[in-house]
Amino acid sequence: MSKSPVKTLYAAIAACSILFQGCHGAADTGSRTALADTVYTEAAAMSHHRNEPERALAMIDSALLVGNITWQRAEYLKAVTQYGGLRNLPLARQTCLDLIGRQGAIEDSVTLERVYMLLTSIEYTAANHPAIIRYATEASRLAHALDMPDEVGKMEAFIARSMAQTGRTDEGIERLKATLADLRKLDSFSGLISYHDASKKLLHILIDHDRYPEMETVCHDVLARLDELEQHPDRFTNMQEGFDPSEFIDFARGQTLAFLTTAYARQVTQHKTPPHISAQYLKKALATEQEVFRTEWSKGPDCDKMLSAAYHHMGQFDRFEQAMRRFEGTYPDTINPNYLICLEQRCVASKMQGRLAESLSYLERASVIRDSLDARNQRDQLNELATIYGLQEERITRQEKEAEAKISHVINVALSIGLLAVAGFLIWFIRQKRIVEKKNRVLAREIAEAIKYKDKYEEAKLSESQETAYTAEPTAEAEPARLSSSASDSELFQALRQVILRESLYLDPSFDRQTIVDRFGLTKERVGAAFAKGSPFKSLIDFLNDCRLPHAAKLLASCPDLSIAEVAQASGFPSADTFGRNFKQKYTLTPSQYRDQQGRM
Repeated sequence: MSKSPVKTLYAAIAACSILFQGCHGAADTGSRTALADTVYTEAAAMSHHRNEPERALAMIDSALLVGNITWQRAEYLKAVTQYGGLRNLPLARQTCLDLIGRQGAIEDSVTLERVYMLLTSIEYTAANHPAIIRYATEASRLAHALDMPDEVGKMEAFIARSMAQTGRTDEGIERLKATLADLRKLDSFSGLISYHDASKKLLHILIDHDRYPEMETVCHDVLARLDELEQHPDRFTNMQEGFDPSEFIDFARGQTLAFLTTAYARQVTQHKTPPHISAQYLKKALATEQEVFRTEWSKGPDCDKMLSAAYHHMGQFDRFEQAMRRFEGTYPDTINPNYLICLEQRCVASKMQGRLAESLSYLERASVIRDSLDARNQRDQLNELATIYGLQEERITRQEKEAEAKISHVINVALSIGLLAVAGFLIWFIRQKRIVEKKNRVLAREIAEAIKYKDKYEEAKLSESQETAYTAEPTAEAEPARLSSSASDSELFQALRQVILRESLYLDPSFDRQTIVDRFGLTKERVGAAFAKGSPFKSLIDFLNDCRLPHAAKLLASCPDLSIAEVAQASGFPSADTFGRNFKQKYTLTPSQYRDQQGRM
């Protein structure tokens, strides 16, 4: 066929497709136009993202449906809601990474910069400092290209703070000081906010490294800048008309004065400080403390948290006790970092007053809280692995649905062509084959990633079970036997699962319920109930297939010399037919298709 007829044929097919879609879409054109002017807007959705995150997510979908926002913006807003409302860091992180991973998907540079800023905040919450540096650097680059110097300053502050946390303290401090110098030149309200945030990060670094004299300079610079805003608000741009900055001034001044009080107080008791110098610092600390109490900010719990460490250095132990009681009252859950800080400060204060037994008691309690927090962090890491594995499974399901939707759409278009059906089918077949090949490659990659995360999750789960459930029985076989009479179905399943996974019993094609009965002295009914009622699987064979199929997938990818039948036997399946049927049912692809796609990667 010549080039011109091919173009004509494609044009005819496209025209028929447009007509076909037009028949379905014309009826609701008016309704979509009417819906576009509704309450489903970005502002409306984000007004609920913290207190009612589920409602906010539904409103974002509705705003996308009626065309009020783009799909890129919708994905970003979902990530914001997942982070700020649901507090689900793994899900928010994965949503951002999926959005960035679509090559050229985000045409709006501002949205892309916001995505990297959100990733920076997520990793800052997770204390993942290498990732903070990576994402904040990219956000800073984009903000610089968009001529947003205040946003550049925010990201540079994150980078410097993480440098200090990863052993590059001097480099981080110098970078923060340079950032503050740049932000000080901005005559904008947003620039002043960024300047205040960056100053706080620098002050925290200086406190951590006992560099109190440097804190004084930073604090005085911030206070001078706040005085400028208070006396000459007209010099600062991008403030809304009629906006009163007094609330921000009070908040920022209170915090800065609290930092300054801490800097003076720490030098009162600093090692080798002469008595007359200590007296001077104490006088400065007391005077600055009084200035703090003139602010409205001093009435909140943050003031107690910041000044509590300064109180015992100033010898104000009664005020320290009052602050600690108020501070503890705001945290009913004692297993948290704030309560740990409270105990550590009480330990120091008791020691300074010579109450050594009381100091030791606080130290022991702090040690218990610290161990509990470490255990909680390990559980959070395990849950994060489970979440990532779940997200990979969801992605595979989404790919399957997209492939099915694409096939359905092409078939409908082909049926609408009429006289061009035969020619249209041939062209569709060639095009669809390429699409399926591409989908198969993506699906094969997703299957491999899902299996990898499942292996990590199973390994972590097994390791945790071995550490927390270790007993004095000499063998792993004793555990199910011990549980058979008293344990629940769920507990018996977990015990059997550990033995089957640890010893790779599922790789034996002859392994069945009778094997378990013979080995552990259980009844068939007891074993059947453990898997049917005590597990997420319908039966023992479903559990074995869930173990065997990932093993078979890895063999297909890593051992190309093995035949399909040999892979089936090595993975514990009784026959190649059974293996092929189960593999396609779970992964959509046949074993041969999966191996072929893995060989092309």
